[in-house]
Amino acid sequence: MLAPSIPSRSLPAAPASLWAGRQRRGGPPSSPALSRAADAFASGEQRVELIVSDVDGTLLNRQQQLTPGTRAALAAAAECGVPVVVATGKAMGPWRDDVLPYLGSSLPQIYLQGLLINCPDEGVLYSRQLEEQVFLEAIEFAEQHGLTLTAYSGDRIVCKETNEQSDRLIWYKEPTPESIGPLEPHVGQLPIFKLIFMEQEHRIGEVRPQVESLFAGRASLTTAIPGMLEVLPLGASKGLGVGWLLDRLGVDPAAVLALGDGENDVEMLQLAGLGVAMGNAGPPALAAADAVTASNEEDGVARAIERYVLAPRGLAAPALA
Repeated sequence: MLAPSIPSRSLPAAPASLWAGRQRRGGPPSSPALSRAADAFASGEQRVELIVSDVDGTLLNRQQQLTPGTRAALAAAAECGVPVVVATGKAMGPWRDDVLPYLGSSLPQIYLQGLLINCPDEGVLYSRQLEEQVFLEAIEFAEQHGLTLTAYSGDRIVCKETNEQSDRLIWYKEPTPESIGPLEPHVGQLPIFKLIFMEQEHRIGEVRPQVESLFAGRASLTTAIPGMLEVLPLGASKGLGVGWLLDRLGVDPAAVLALGDGENDVEMLQLAGLGVAMGNAGPPALAAADAVTASNEEDGVARAIERYVLAPRGLAAPALA
C-alpha cells in the first residue's frame, strides 16, 4: 500500500519554556518565567482550537485509568468547542473503549506513532508501512542479540512466540500479541507498520546504538515505554501524523495544544502552538515543551485544559460529582 505524502510544514518558532526552565528543541535551561507561547494562551491572547494528547503516561494514570478529573476536563473542553484528538503509539486495541467515548468528538484519531489515522465514520484515512528489508534485518538482529521482536500489523500484534516481554503489551490494553512462529515467511505477506525490540531497559539501552547504525538513513527509532525500542518508517513521527490531520481539518498548528510525556511526543510538542509536557515526562519531552503541567497521577491533562482552554474563556474548572 502506498502512503499519501504528508505536506511539509515549518514548525513554530521556539520560545523559552515554562516552569521547569527548559527550552524547546533541546536547548539549555532558561529562566523559570512563563514562555511567550504559554503566556499568550493563558492570557487569552491566543486561543486553543484543538487539543492533541498522548495516551499512556499522559491521558491515563499509572493504573491505565482515565480519572474522573480528566474526564470532566475533556467534557468541559468539548462543551466550549475545543475537541480532543489522541496521538498514540498504540494500535487500535481494547484501550480505546476506555478513552474514545470521553473525548466528546468523532474526529479522526492518530495511531501507531502517526502511521495510521482512522476516522470512526470513514475508516482509515492515512497509513504508511515499514520497508520489507528493514523488517527482515530487524528479525535477524533480534535473533542475534536475544531480543523479543513484536510487529504491528494494523490492529494485530504478532511475534515469533509470546513471552513475558511481549505480554507486557497486554497491561496497556493493546491487542493481545499472537505467536505465529518464524517471522521471515510473513515478510511481504502481512502489512507491517512498526516493530518493537523488547527487553530489560538497560539491555535496550546497550543495543540502541547498534540499531541506530544498522538502520541509519533507512528507518527512524523512538521510545515510548522503557525497555521498548520502536522501529518506524524513515522520518515517521506523531508530529508528521498530526500535521497531516491538521491539514485535512483546516486547523492551524499555532492554535493547537499538544500534551505528552515521551521521546515519541517530541515532534508533536514542537509542532503545536503550545506544547505542554507532563510532570512525569522524560528529558526529551521536557526539552521540547513550552510548559510543564502536573503529572499523570495528578490530573496533569485536566490542569492544562483548565489553564489554557477554560480559564481564558472565563470558565471555571469543572466540579466533580
